[in-house]
Amino acid sequence: MRRFEGKAALVTGAASGIGRATAVRLAEEGARVAACDVQPEGLEEVVAGIRDAGAEAFAVSCDVADPAAVRAAVAATVDHFGGLDVLCNIAGILRFDNTHELALEDWNRVLAVNLTGTFLMCQAAIPHLLRSRGTIVNMSSTAALAAHPWTAAYSASKGGVLALTFGLALEYGKQGVRVNAVCPGAIKTPMRKMFRLPDGADPKLLDRIMPFDGFAPPEAAASTIAFLASDDARHVNGTALRVDGGMLM
Repeated sequence: MRRFEGKAALVTGAASGIGRATAVRLAEEGARVAACDVQPEGLEEVVAGIRDAGAEAFAVSCDVADPAAVRAAVAATVDHFGGLDVLCNIAGILRFDNTHELALEDWNRVLAVNLTGTFLMCQAAIPHLLRSRGTIVNMSSTAALAAHPWTAAYSASKGGVLALTFGLALEYGKQGVRVNAVCPGAIKTPMRKMFRLPDGADPKLLDRIMPFDGFAPPEAAASTIAFLASDDARHVNGTALRVDGGMLM
């Protein structure tokens, strides 16, 4: 499929995991990709891979929690490609803590990256997406839809992403900009390797969030993101799609 032929896409969190898989998937389908992340090594690697496959990509270093860096990243993308058609907000961080032991600075950092970073990217990109009648796909989580233990900051941030997604979809839908979200669960990413049970945690609490078919590769989420960003989803707006192997059924 070449659903993104001639289109320009900005993908955050592109150095690894779902962000990387999404950047590669969009490029495979013809998109010119601005790959955005704070990890320079992984970022250069994914850009080199996209170019070796014959597609167009360039790296943009950006901390999505930094307003000036976000504005610069979007401006660099528009300058490089001459416009912007697709924004995929995938950058994120995850912590596992007993909530009563979670430091305020750690709470604030998770919300700054996951929620405020998504807002800042949307805010900077929307003027360009209005011109192209483009689309936004935000990264939420099953943690926004049902109880997940030890992830108070992460769950709150991803619930905020859903609320932001729905609000933007209504606000800009009549102007031709679609905004949707993906809610992955049990995906094999580097973020998963960070998991450690907090002191005194009951491992049985994990049973309720285990999928039937095990952990899926990042490409399982990337394909859903590509669908929502494409014209195949032209009549899909303000929706959150679960990619979780049925774990919340």
